[in-house]
Amino acid sequence: MAGRRKASNAAALVALLIVAVAAAAGAIKLCGVDSSAVDACKPYCKVGSNLASPGDLCCGKVKSAKWDCLCKYKGSLPDDVDPARVMALASKCPCDYPPASCSAN
Repeated sequence: MAGRRKASNAAALVALLIVAVAAAAGAIKLCGVDSSAVDACKPYCKVGSNLASPGDLCCGKVKSAKWDCLCKYKGSLPDDVDPARVMALASKCPCDYPPASCSAN
């Protein structure tokens, strides 16, 4: 069960634009973001959220995200995360690398 939970958590982190890999050297970034963005962005991205926009902390965490890179992971979202809201972060937050063509669905 612990192995399955780790795999599920890893898929969620990737899908939320972040993967953290515990290693001797520390966390590894994926597509320009790290695991700290998960907690910062989850209130806006969860299914049923009525927040009009993500918080400043979330936007700061995804500012350097490479959205074209992250687009390929959006299909890995867990059921409690809304893919449209995740991809909306690219337009709701100022970002250095906006997506060229990544739909929310």
